[in-house]
Amino acid sequence: MAHQPLIAPSILSADFARLGEEIAAVAGEGETRADWIHVDVMDGHFVPNLTLGLPVVQSLLKSTDVPMDCHLMIEDPDRWAPGYAEAGAHNVTVHVEAAHDPVMLAKNLRAAGAKAGLSIKPGTPLEDHLDTLKHYDTLLVMSVEPGFGGQSFIPSVLDKVRTARGLVDTGHLTVLVEIDGGINADTIEQAAEAGVDCFVAGSAVYGAADPGAAVAALRASAAKAREAH
Repeated sequence: MAHQPLIAPSILSADFARLGEEIAAVAGEGETRADWIHVDVMDGHFVPNLTLGLPVVQSLLKSTDVPMDCHLMIEDPDRWAPGYAEAGAHNVTVHVEAAHDPVMLAKNLRAAGAKAGLSIKPGTPLEDHLDTLKHYDTLLVMSVEPGFGGQSFIPSVLDKVRTARGLVDTGHLTVLVEIDGGINADTIEQAAEAGVDCFVAGSAVYGAADPGAAVAALRASAAKAREAH
């Protein structure tokens, strides 16, 4: 398991007119610094929402040294995802439901210099994709239906987290386990106990008066829950 819980604020919940400042608010020193910045790329096809794309990510990469975690909720990621890796994203996550050749895509992402992430929707069984996951660095378990921020956490997906955690702990997989959707002060403890390494939090960070302090508090809550477990 990762040394300490990783917190990845989702700029989907930030003020899009002030993205540079919003990222700077969680890019300070020490406990208030985010581990990753989570960027939700939506194309209006794979999911109904439309957010931002590669030009915005390229601009954000120039404005911060916090590693960028790009979650591509798009059709044809085989074609588009490597561009985000080439731009300098730290981790590029694609959806198993959208990728045509996820094993080749993982190789292409890694060759372009990024970690390769594979995301699964709440209704997608983990067991069907275990062989594919052997080629990936990150497993992103969606705890809401992808498409919009501010949704309620779906607790049943934690069974997938527990399965993945067991496979990592026994050496069958080498992925970092990430969760995205409805993570806040209440739900982060459940997710940490189930074995999550990295927690994506949107409104729990950017809805707070002090986003940096919210990052520190979430990380502390996850660490405490993990120790208790």
